[in-house]
Amino acid sequence: MTSRLDHSLKLQIPFPDAKDAQVALRVLEPDPVLRPEDFQCSYTNIGNVLEVHFRSVDDRSLRVGVSNVIDSIKTIIEAIDELA
Repeated sequence: MTSRLDHSLKLQIPFPDAKDAQVALRVLEPDPVLRPEDFQCSYTNIGNVLEVHFRSVDDRSLRVGVSNVIDSIKTIIEAIDELA
């Protein structure tokens, strides 16, 4: 049975500058998704904006996945602020 990733969400997170958005993208990209057949996310940055695209099989998987990525982004922002 093939899973269909019918639920989606796109977040756009602005950073103070393009360098910080690129740092966030490079930190997030290596994180593997535990169940790629149920949830997928991809990252791009356009200038100082980090775009995160999510796809999942249902609303619960989407909510859990988005929450985990937001927690990671929060930690990245705190580290950037601390090291600035």
